[in-house]
Amino acid sequence: MRRSAIASLIAVSAGMVALSLVVGTEQIDLGQAWREWREGLPPEQAPMLGIILNQRLPRTLAALIVGCGLALAGAAFQAMLRNPLAEPYTLGVASAGAFGAWTATVLIGAYGLPGLLLGLPTVQLLAFLFAEADIIVVYLLAAHRDRVSPSVLLLGGITMGMLANGGILFMRYVADPNRIVMMDRWLMGGVDVLGYRPVLTLLAGVAPCAVILLAQAPKYDQLGFGTELAAGRGVNVRLLTGVTFAVGSLMTAVAVSVVGTIAFVGLIVPHIVRSITGSRHRLLLPVSAVAGGGFLCFCDIIARKILPGETPIGIVTTLLGGPFFLYLLLRRRFTDWDA
Repeated sequence: MRRSAIASLIAVSAGMVALSLVVGTEQIDLGQAWREWREGLPPEQAPMLGIILNQRLPRTLAALIVGCGLALAGAAFQAMLRNPLAEPYTLGVASAGAFGAWTATVLIGAYGLPGLLLGLPTVQLLAFLFAEADIIVVYLLAAHRDRVSPSVLLLGGITMGMLANGGILFMRYVADPNRIVMMDRWLMGGVDVLGYRPVLTLLAGVAPCAVILLAQAPKYDQLGFGTELAAGRGVNVRLLTGVTFAVGSLMTAVAVSVVGTIAFVGLIVPHIVRSITGSRHRLLLPVSAVAGGGFLCFCDIIARKILPGETPIGIVTTLLGGPFFLYLLLRRRFTDWDA
């Protein structure tokens, strides 16, 4: 029963990825695209094939990579903190990363900050540094007597997210008015990337982080029995905490710096997957990554069809994730919420 449910979930996710290639404002004739490919025509001389390869495929790959990364980061944060509400958005990581990216964009455009620092893109670098600063502050606030308080962690994350949003408002105030509209659209989240360069940036940032987090699955399983028992079985809890926070924040920062803030993917997907796979992280983490990619492709399909133009995907995920977050709060089945 569980195997069939997992197989169905993976099949649905793959179907969403495939469907996102053909759904859009421009109708796609797959037969014509196939004929154009068989004839060996270059994309610029093949209209249907050109749309798929130059517009739809980069967008679908971006949604797939970002969805995988955010869902995996959410599942890892929840495992590390044993808190069902932990994810990059509720911990303020996404907002802090967006603040860093906004700051870099303003400084590059108006104050001569170079586009590369230490050999890295400045936008991605500042997004990562701000996200790391956020998670360090939140962790220090919540740590008490070798234990992390989930309630303080959540409140600290929300507070840091509010501070980051205040910083974004300040950056909007000092920014060039011509950039504000573009940056506001970016803040709403969107995977409508141009070309394959953003896809390669996402892949280079998310793939190594995903491999590292997937490798921690056996340790997360041990951690589910408690930090003391996990430590007694050879798990370096402090190192695991540092790796989870650093890698999850880096993955989130890379995603935010390219596609903007996309909320609640790391909250919704791991909960749905956990109800199917159970809490064994060797299975939960990879299936969450696959389902996250399919879920974000599904949200992107909805975003293309809600309005005649196009709705930012961050609005769609928030409309879905907000009620889900309230549902989790109303359940009140959190055994690890005592400070």
